[in-house]
Amino acid sequence: MTVLSDTQRDAVFAAIIDAAETAVLPRFQNLADHEIGSKTSPSDLVTIADREAEALLTESLTKILPGSVVVGEESVSADPDVLRAIDGDAPVWIVDPVDGTRNFANGQTPFCVMVALAVGGITIGAWIWRPIDSEMVVAFRDEGARLYECNSNNSRALKVDRPLAVNEMNGFISFKYLSEEYRALARKNAKRMRRIQAIGCAGEEYLRIAEGRDHFAVFGSLHPWDHAPGCLIVEEAGGLAVIGGEAYRPTNRVGPLWIAASGHVFDTARQRLFES
Repeated sequence: MTVLSDTQRDAVFAAIIDAAETAVLPRFQNLADHEIGSKTSPSDLVTIADREAEALLTESLTKILPGSVVVGEESVSADPDVLRAIDGDAPVWIVDPVDGTRNFANGQTPFCVMVALAVGGITIGAWIWRPIDSEMVVAFRDEGARLYECNSNNSRALKVDRPLAVNEMNGFISFKYLSEEYRALARKNAKRMRRIQAIGCAGEEYLRIAEGRDHFAVFGSLHPWDHAPGCLIVEEAGGLAVIGGEAYRPTNRVGPLWIAASGHVFDTARQRLFES
């Protein structure tokens, strides 16, 4: 499905970098106390960088694609009805201005900027920008996923890794958002895998799977800005994004969401982690 011209694609690439360089990077390890706040709970942080980057992206992305709308993490926080746009007819930009806000607010990495484009409830384009590394990962549906190293002008296609043995599998689990039953089983069974971790940045977890460095992830919280970009990138790198046996869509609200390098990885990790 082609919605963006090559010129528009280039403009999205540039707009994401510009928003990060204007609103995010200057604040990294340089936030004042009054520039950090919270939303739904003391641990649900938001910074001035989140708000300013989303405002910049909202302005630029809707100009690049006239008639489109933006569903951003911070706009939905201010007005939950904004989320309904994903079910509408207009093309929707799904924006996470700073994914990994807790890391960012604490002056730590990883964090990233994520954007997806959805039409008719299906993600058709995805961009994840690593500001510290100057790397952009881009995917378009049925076109593959590619990593661009902006400092060196090199690029390469991404491909997942498909280990066969369970003791070769690395994964990510967001224990906090799993059901109590699944959380208890996963904690008990995590030792069956080679490594289980959580790094506080869903975008980076998706990229590590797409790059072949890790192999699966399990998510219980399904805000579309956390998952729409990464799911498409992993799928276009050859992996899976599955909820209840069906492919992920940004309209999904109930998990768990499984990300896996292959059907074998998905089946094996699910059995080993969540069997009694």
